[in-house]
Amino acid sequence: MVTQHGWSSRVKTSFWQRIDLIARQVTPVLLTLLLVTLTLVPYQIPDFAPIVPWLALISVYYWSVHRPDLMPAAAAFLVGLYHDLASGTALGVGVLILLLVHALIAAQRRFFISRSFFVVWAGFAIIALGASVLLWLLNAVLAGALIGPRPAVFQFMTTVAAYPPLAWLFAQVQRAILR
Repeated sequence: MVTQHGWSSRVKTSFWQRIDLIARQVTPVLLTLLLVTLTLVPYQIPDFAPIVPWLALISVYYWSVHRPDLMPAAAAFLVGLYHDLASGTALGVGVLILLLVHALIAAQRRFFISRSFFVVWAGFAIIALGASVLLWLLNAVLAGALIGPRPAVFQFMTTVAAYPPLAWLFAQVQRAILR
């Protein structure tokens, strides 16, 4: 069947199906970039900025475990680069850490994929601890001075505490949009 514009309905359907597929495939990355943006909003809460949960870390971890096809290393790189540029931190620190997290999950995904939520959350806590220590060390080296660990400890704790509600949200997105 040809429409007045000379396109068949099959071509139109195929076009919109491809657009839908692309939108579904970029949802985790766009959601992660949105979360990075939310962490950079200047909230008017005293001393809150250093302890804001690292939402990008949660998102890269979650999607790397549950849908690695939608969070490839290139996407983790993009998220880390956006975080570094938008936050004004040393360029490459966020990139390095998110790529390391992605690589760790890629190597251990078989272990995580069949485990309970609590095992996956415990795995996240361990990886978040390593990421927090590495972030703290890199910032200290780049600053050329020893930085107090208290903000890093609190950021680690808020990040681990933020994992369950975000994992629930991501699971809902995965069920509703990505299946």
